[in-house]
Amino acid sequence: MRIAVIGFGKDIRALRRLADWLRADIILYKPGIWGSLLDYDCIVAYMPTGIVIRGMCPWLRSKWVDPAVVVVDKAMRFAIPLLGGHHGGNEVAKMLENYGLTAVITTAMEYSEGLSVGIGCRRGISAEDVLYAIKAALAELGATLDDVRVIATVELKKDEEGLIEAVDIIKKPLVFVPAEDVNEIEVVSPSRAEDIGLRSVAEACALYCSKEKQLIFPKRVYGGVTIAIAR
Repeated sequence: MRIAVIGFGKDIRALRRLADWLRADIILYKPGIWGSLLDYDCIVAYMPTGIVIRGMCPWLRSKWVDPAVVVVDKAMRFAIPLLGGHHGGNEVAKMLENYGLTAVITTAMEYSEGLSVGIGCRRGISAEDVLYAIKAALAELGATLDDVRVIATVELKKDEEGLIEAVDIIKKPLVFVPAEDVNEIEVVSPSRAEDIGLRSVAEACALYCSKEKQLIFPKRVYGGVTIAIAR
């Protein structure tokens, strides 16, 4: 993940600490700087939230392409994801908890109950195929979309338009799991994902985003889509 830490020159010591912790680039604030930061995966701003909101608003396009934004308060007590909580913001805020900050998580997924649906798919898959696979798997389990808390896939699928469109249609959070986190998850089924350096996609992603870490629906293939479900 490419992270930028932005703040004022007078706060350079604090910026260096944050950059060291997150292995991030340091960007000194100046008017009009925000547009040049859009290629980062996450922006960590050591400054008042008002400056960040007013600066970023003109540049916001979609949650699928905008960088996550995390604000750190002056006393370095709190890390607050303002944008992209499910797209890196919450993860970065939780990373800062290792250094004594408190992550202030406001996305509902972390507090709701329900199923975690892990998805793997071939390149160029259609939204219709993804929707069919999700609904078919849930039906086999005796569940419905109302029982789903989150959809999860591997970070490599961030540009998979059919998958993104399908999740938009069913109005569920979509989490992209980093490859290193995927490979730390123990799974029950062998996977062709090993061809791209991953131990698993569907099962690992389902387990990663689940609360109880219990796989209740091992991976099943529906055409070009693989589904696994955990709780």
